[in-house]
Amino acid sequence: MNGYPINWGPPRDLSFKFHPLYIKYNNLPFSGIDAATVKTDLNAVIATAESASICSYLSWLLRTKALLA
Repeated sequence: MNGYPINWGPPRDLSFKFHPLYIKYNNLPFSGIDAATVKTDLNAVIATAESASICSYLSWLLRTKALLA
């Protein structure tokens, strides 16, 4: 599959689990995640092919937070 679907799934590359932004959010419940902070973090990501998976993850966090609002 090419690209990242709207419903995020973990990438095949396990090194993703070591990305600082994944580590920042991966142990928090959705209720403990601040959408404004996620947006700030997403805005700071450099737009490269290598950052597509973390952008997809952060976007998924934001979509899920919006569903719970």
